[in-house]
Amino acid sequence: MQDIKNWQWLAVLALILLYPLSSPAVEWKGNNWNANLNGALRASFNMDDIGTETEANTSNKYLSGNVSHVQLTGSRTLKMGINGIFKTEWGLDPTDNGGEDRLTLYDMDQYLGIEGGFGILRVGTMLTPYMETGIMMDPYRRDALAARFFPEIQSALHTGTGKGRGRTTNSIRFDSPSARGAAAQFFYGIDQSDDNDNSFGTGLTFDSQYMSLFGQWYDNGESGKDEAWKLGGELKGGGASLFGQYEYDDGLISLAENLAPEDDTVDANTTYGADVWHVGLKYTNGKVLFIGQYGERKDSKNGAVEKDGLTGWLVGLSIYLDKTFYFYTGYTEKDYNNERKNDSRFTLGGTLTF
Repeated sequence: MQDIKNWQWLAVLALILLYPLSSPAVEWKGNNWNANLNGALRASFNMDDIGTETEANTSNKYLSGNVSHVQLTGSRTLKMGINGIFKTEWGLDPTDNGGEDRLTLYDMDQYLGIEGGFGILRVGTMLTPYMETGIMMDPYRRDALAARFFPEIQSALHTGTGKGRGRTTNSIRFDSPSARGAAAQFFYGIDQSDDNDNSFGTGLTFDSQYMSLFGQWYDNGESGKDEAWKLGGELKGGGASLFGQYEYDDGLISLAENLAPEDDTVDANTTYGADVWHVGLKYTNGKVLFIGQYGERKDSKNGAVEKDGLTGWLVGLSIYLDKTFYFYTGYTEKDYNNERKNDSRFTLGGTLTF
């Protein structure tokens, strides 16, 4: 990973504020090749109150809690109606390095594949179907108010890279073509550790003008409790949308959330039951988007802490200046089931897509 020095923070902020509000992605075409350079730049001011067992610690952070990214995607026309495809994606994520805020550059999706009438086949590092549908259910996606980040009303299976996380490495993924809105997904992740317990998962999705539905299963391939299931969907119409999902934890969510005791190894995990669910409502009126979400992570069974669950909620308002640039503000709070004080965040931010 490469750390970007502090003075470059100002360059990122200036780019967001001064970049033309309507900026198409860069596109190249020629000799059966098609490539696109696009991404998103995100910045926010976050006023965080992080609780402990006795007090709340307040901190104000600029440009934090967001994941900006840039990606190069493309395809090459092959024979028999088949296209070769590729994607290389890089993230810019704020970190606290010894008390000094910096941006960390790291790789995200990196894959090659083919697509045609049979569907899409990819090899490399990519989102699991489990994480992909979760992002679809999150209006703030990679912003500071994302449901999978601060409020934690989506599980840790929607974040991170590696085995048993949201982005799988050394993997093969197949997506079937859509048939009347229905499609299937499957992935297989190759474990390069000594035990060689490969991960895998599958899912079904359905999408129409007024409704979306999905179901996923994720198995870490270990001998202990290491599975998760998820059901969810969205009802939409008239500018309004009601959405949500339920995640059933048979050990994999507990592992991803680090809820298991230290002596509970991955291949002998006995911690489970940290189910996670959330519901949300969003309403669009012109260029204004209103959002509200509420969710819960239940207490795990056999966890390191007796009461390790939480509830979280958020309200937000987004104003779109055009299709590529929006400002947002909101408040989110996370309440723990144990004696720890609650965490809260007030955010004012902006996102530019290109």
